Amino acid sequence: MVEYVETFLNRVLSKAALLNKIPKHFQYPRDPKDEKYINLAVEAKAHYIVSRDNNLLDLMTGIDAESKEFRQRFRFLKVIAPVEFLRIIQERN
Repeated sequence: MVEYVETFLNRVLSKAALLNKIPKHFQYPRDPKDEKYINLAVEAKAHYIVSRDNNLLDLMTGIDAESKEFRQRFRFLKVIAPVEFLRIIQERN
């Protein structure tokens, strides 16, 4: 079991990026606690934020100003539910 955990952690670390200071790329007054996740994903140039949080998920479909700004500025970044992310991974394999 220890070997399995070590292998897993080594795989994660080989793909991880260490970011010390995360600039504020996006302000989200609707749910300020979510800003840190958005800003981290933007800074890391992530393709996905995987979440069940409706405030985050609404960024992809919302008609409010913040949602529109998010989609316009960060076209490379999608906020998706875990089930959708699993589907994407399965399609790639």
